[in-house]
Amino acid sequence: MDDEDAEQMLPTEEIDTTRPLAAFVVMGDVGRSPRMLRHAQAAKDRQFRAVLVGYQGTPVPTDVETRTFLPATASPHLPKTMATALKFLATVFSLAKVFWKMPKACTVLLQAPPAFPAALICWLYTRLMRATFVVDWHNYGDTILAMELGNDHMMVKIARAGDGIVAALADGNLCVSKALKLDLQRRFGKPATVLYDRPYVYYEAPEGKERKELLERCLGADSYQALTHRQAALAVTSTSWTVDEDFDLLLDALKLYDEAAHEALRATKPRSRRSSRLRTGLHARKAVHRESDVSGKGDPSVPSFGGSHDTVPAQGCFDELPDIWLVVTGKGPRQKEYEEKVKALDLKHVVIQMVWVQAEDFPLLLATMDLGISMHSSSSGLDLPMKVVDMFAAGIPVLAYQYECIEKELVHANQNGCLFKNAEELSHQLQRLLCYHPQKTAFYWTLKEGAMAEFERKSWEQEWMFNAMPMLLGLKCADRVDT
Repeated sequence: MDDEDAEQMLPTEEIDTTRPLAAFVVMGDVGRSPRMLRHAQAAKDRQFRAVLVGYQGTPVPTDVETRTFLPATASPHLPKTMATALKFLATVFSLAKVFWKMPKACTVLLQAPPAFPAALICWLYTRLMRATFVVDWHNYGDTILAMELGNDHMMVKIARAGDGIVAALADGNLCVSKALKLDLQRRFGKPATVLYDRPYVYYEAPEGKERKELLERCLGADSYQALTHRQAALAVTSTSWTVDEDFDLLLDALKLYDEAAHEALRATKPRSRRSSRLRTGLHARKAVHRESDVSGKGDPSVPSFGGSHDTVPAQGCFDELPDIWLVVTGKGPRQKEYEEKVKALDLKHVVIQMVWVQAEDFPLLLATMDLGISMHSSSSGLDLPMKVVDMFAAGIPVLAYQYECIEKELVHANQNGCLFKNAEELSHQLQRLLCYHPQKTAFYWTLKEGAMAEFERKSWEQEWMFNAMPMLLGLKCADRVDT
């Protein structure tokens, strides 16, 4: 690794070296670590010199100072144990080199998981520099591994022990939920302060020419043209294609929705409308095969707001269901597998398009959607998906997979979204929210108002100032009552 590798993507503006330095460390792609980016931006806004440390990869905003290095690799021909040991040593060396070249920091904040072996280097650096070492817990490393390997696997036991070491080394702990705070105390005897993910800014949907340009840029010409010929409802789900997201459940729900929409259309008169809808569905699927980018909202001439039906059947059939165009954003290890499954589907009223969206377009694209879907199930049952926070920032209702933590702390049923446990429930909720599209129902607008109110309730800046900044200043604040 060249010396320049550790100092990629530095901002073009002059760096103020008189400010106290806070280092934010993530053992992953810095550009795909939105919470750490928000940490760095909030610190910079509060007179810190913020430095983001992690793997080189996705570009980050130019106003954030970064020190990056390439992730460790080993020859696939080596035995697994030896390859793991070499990666461990390479990671230690690369991170130590970054800290060696970096000016003295007053605080080092490390994202967990993954936190081991990075925590050893961070702890040693803070001892030498008499700085504060803070760990920001998003989840547990052992529970993530256990979903693939099982609880009794040796690697899971090592990860569990590693989390214990990380907790013991930290001077302070932040975490993403009250449930995780209580579990850190029970599991490791360590107090923690809850720092909820909150919207950084409100994402406002572009209109007119800007909206058209956004959709054409994200969709590709063929997909956008197909969408303008059908009044499809737009749904979005973000995924990292990991085992804690059940994409099969989503596909099953969309199959059920497709059947329900087909039956509703069969009962609709005149017959010519039905055949027209079936034809546009075929054109849209062909367009997706030609394009590799994002889909957008249906006909731009259709108003986003309008009249609504006051009553919706709680169960059973809905007499007017739109087609759905589902945008699936993100990259990950299981993406290819599900691309093949989607190709094998024969859906008449649902189009699924898998895409990668540029960071600057992603919030605007979210704001053009009718609703968001979260398939995150949480390996520990203690974390909260940031994707839902982004959807609330875009002012769209959320349908989220149900587990105790998300139900109590983020998605409140029939207020800002709905919760589901199986494909039948998700399909029914899609029908309930999207029927009579584009006018939709009073229930839909109630949830949309609740989603928008989440941004107004408390911002990231307020959360960060009250809960994170005291730790960066070395104050003991973990015993304070969280709000």
